[in-house]
Amino acid sequence: MVRKIVKEVVSVILVIALLAPAIIYVAPFLVGGSFSSVVMSGSMEPTIPVGSIVVVRKISPEDVKVGDVIAFSTGESKTLHRVIDKVAEGGSFYFRTKGDANEDPDPWIVKPEDVSGALLLTIPYYGYLIYFARTPLGLVLFILVPAIILIANEVRNILKCRKGVKG
Repeated sequence: MVRKIVKEVVSVILVIALLAPAIIYVAPFLVGGSFSSVVMSGSMEPTIPVGSIVVVRKISPEDVKVGDVIAFSTGESKTLHRVIDKVAEGGSFYFRTKGDANEDPDPWIVKPEDVSGALLLTIPYYGYLIYFARTPLGLVLFILVPAIILIANEVRNILKCRKGVKG
């Protein structure tokens, strides 16, 4: 009896450990103004390791402070770097940014309208799991194998019940 309870508890913990990051990755897309992404650059290491899932919350550029990690548009992509200076000039302002792992500040300035949000949450290394799940092998391992296991268990349970009825 105790063994069965321990087995069930361990199963629940494993499911939560695997599903929680995926839910956290998807949930911000359902909430307006937030988004999540997988970091595939080392410019923010060790603060944000390569392969991490990051959740970015919407923030007003006026509320951004020096030291905040912000997401901003750089052409077609988004960048996540730390604000090292907020410069006011001619009634406007802009940000100087730098990746934690980079020796030099970024060669560009970040305009307030390019700021997408500020870092809210980092889940180290789980992004690799998200990328793997998108591959054909990942699809097989994360969808088909668990489905086969569930079906096999149900067939086994049905056969056990049938034996119990006959006996």
